[in-house]
Amino acid sequence: MTDFHSWFFASWILCYLTISKCSNGIVQSFEGESVILPCKYDSKYHGKCPICWMIGDIPNMGCGNEIIGSDGDKVVRKKSYRYQLEGEIRHGDVSLTILNIKKTDSGKYGCRIHVPGLFNDEMYYVHLIVNDAIIPTTWETTSTSSSTSEHETTGVFSTAMTEGTCVCLYVNICDSM
Repeated sequence: MTDFHSWFFASWILCYLTISKCSNGIVQSFEGESVILPCKYDSKYHGKCPICWMIGDIPNMGCGNEIIGSDGDKVVRKKSYRYQLEGEIRHGDVSLTILNIKKTDSGKYGCRIHVPGLFNDEMYYVHLIVNDAIIPTTWETTSTSSSTSEHETTGVFSTAMTEGTCVCLYVNICDSM
């Protein structure tokens, strides 16, 4: 009988890993900004589903280190005012907005959508990377124009000087033949 139990347990694990849905994404932003971590589900197909966002790994059941939760209509729990669900919750947009992000907000976030039925939950991971804030102290803008025998390019070149950092942006305004 022990062989049967081992076979049954192994089959159950394989089935669970095959059925559970999970995907990953990366969001990168700067300290002090607001950021949106995407999470959506098909509410027309599943109906309104309770969801929860957590920091770290999504456990096999429940919400782990939950930071915000919804009953499918509205937010019913949250750890801080900085965590918001600003999308159309009733229509399946349960993307997490974090206000005034900090370096300490960097890390793995999990979104669990409690879909009715056994092993139907949808799970999404988003890795948030928070970079140091870029605070320009001076901006210098220069218009440039260049031409070759094939085409002419006109654009604006901007340089932002910060303490020890130079961020250079080139915006192509016109590229014609």
